[in-house]
Amino acid sequence: MRLGGFLSCFVLLPSAALAQVRVATCKVVSPAGASAMERHAASELQSYLSQITEAPVGLVLDATDVPPNSILVGAGALARKLAPDVDWSKVGGEQVVIRSQDDRLLVSGGSTRGTLYGVYRLLQKSCGVRWWAPWATTVPHNPRLIFRSLNWSESPAFEFRDPYWFHSFDADWAARNFDNGTNSRIDAERGGKTVYEGFVHTYDGLVPPKDYFGPHPEWYSLIKGKRTFQNAQLCTTNPELKDFVVEQVRKRLRVNPAATIVSVSQNDCFNPCQCDNCRALVAKEGSEAALTLSLANYVADKIKDEFPAVAVDTLAYQWSRHPTKDMRPRANVIVRLCSIECDFAAPLYAPQNKAFASDIEGWNRLTNRLYVWDYCTDFLHYLQPQPDYFSLGKTLGWFAKNGVKGVFEEGAYNSNGADMAELKAWVIAQMLWDPKQNPDRLVDEFLKGYYGPAAGPVRQYLRLMDQAAQTSNVTFAMGNKAPYLDYEAMSKAEKCWAEAKRRTVKMPEYAARVRMSSLSPESMWLAHWRHFREEALKRGDPWPMAATRAEQAQKWLSDCASAEILKGYGSVSIISEGGQTPKSFVDGLGPEPVIKPAQGK
Repeated sequence: MRLGGFLSCFVLLPSAALAQVRVATCKVVSPAGASAMERHAASELQSYLSQITEAPVGLVLDATDVPPNSILVGAGALARKLAPDVDWSKVGGEQVVIRSQDDRLLVSGGSTRGTLYGVYRLLQKSCGVRWWAPWATTVPHNPRLIFRSLNWSESPAFEFRDPYWFHSFDADWAARNFDNGTNSRIDAERGGKTVYEGFVHTYDGLVPPKDYFGPHPEWYSLIKGKRTFQNAQLCTTNPELKDFVVEQVRKRLRVNPAATIVSVSQNDCFNPCQCDNCRALVAKEGSEAALTLSLANYVADKIKDEFPAVAVDTLAYQWSRHPTKDMRPRANVIVRLCSIECDFAAPLYAPQNKAFASDIEGWNRLTNRLYVWDYCTDFLHYLQPQPDYFSLGKTLGWFAKNGVKGVFEEGAYNSNGADMAELKAWVIAQMLWDPKQNPDRLVDEFLKGYYGPAAGPVRQYLRLMDQAAQTSNVTFAMGNKAPYLDYEAMSKAEKCWAEAKRRTVKMPEYAARVRMSSLSPESMWLAHWRHFREEALKRGDPWPMAATRAEQAQKWLSDCASAEILKGYGSVSIISEGGQTPKSFVDGLGPEPVIKPAQGK
């Protein structure tokens, strides 16, 4: 059943009042004929239960029955025997089914990823396991663990879930946190993932100007009376162009049969076509989106018979963001609405984001397949504090209530080390599974699990940055010039991190995580060294950094380059979408600044 726009849980009554499995002495059973995903799920459960109980929990493969005090992992005949009242034909591909039956437990679900998700949900909800980052996991110890009458079923709220951060591409982290995005490294053993054919901005790829502008200039934008492909789009009302795009899409899908979504989306620039036919369509629909949507609809209609399981994805982005008046996306069309103009320090339904909120509500009235492309880092400087820590989760809850079916959260994707990347990716992943959760509680849970005794001062830092940014419009590309990153805010921030380091000085694992996260605010001290140094002298404040910027920069560079800080999962190598390295950032700061002495000193 549906409730509030997403699948709700339904309760299965236990068959016996005292149904229980004693985990330390149980066996994990994988049935004969199990898929690679189901066998991997059974292996994961056996491994973690052994760690939790510190006992050698057994694993039985290719089982033909379910012995007493055991956990069956998978679907099929044995699952139907344990849960005869479940209508397995209606269990969704990612749906989880957990069912107690006397001294046996069934962990099952849909054939796509449901059984694997069932294992991870069981470990989360009933055991307290958390996968914060590829290098950071919490596994509680409970030698007396018993599963008693665990009977529930649930499905993810969003069909497409992609917390697009560098570390989230790790296949195990992604699977364990329910990421099914096309960019992760998830393989078939881990249930596979959503496969796109072309991910975004595909007009030029589908109709390469170097091959087709010469013979067919009429296929490209008419701008100021002249056809052009430079910094422009396609003429999407041209009949020959539309049929050509259809054939290009068919060719690509035949080569990539795993794809379930194909992108037919505008180039990453402006200049939609100004020809008479295109302008007439825009005038009729009251939106430039009519140009992109009409082409997507046309392609969707033409390919649906050959590719009934494939959806056509198009953008509502910048000039095409506003919803059309009457033109509706076909059932096999996905509109991906982008939030690029928003203030990310506030939820996207806040007053300052009113225009975007209006657009999302408008598209929701037109389609049942609305996706959102959202932004959660500063692309000019990944390490700059981007205070969306408390707004991200609230935004995701609002998405679910407004009909959004898929979310792509674009973070720092080409290096570790971005501002609070681990926190953001984990909270996003949890909210994409269940947006009814309290996001502030998730933030607290992460801080305690990831930073241990330093959770308090790190949370104080997050609140400090959040409050400082409330008077600014926090965009996705501010660089290190954000007005809220002034001396007063950053000097208070430094006290928070100094306390976090003090609390973890004898705890190397937590200390490394604190040190990595502190590289973000430290980069602001390097960027504003002269101003901050002179302001400290003026106020008579103690200076918290090294005596010279060169000395501080060398220490910062050393920490950025240290793979040990991430337990072998890589260094901080890139700090902007444009590819700036930590060293090029430091080199760009110029010579050591001359500090003016404070007046009267």
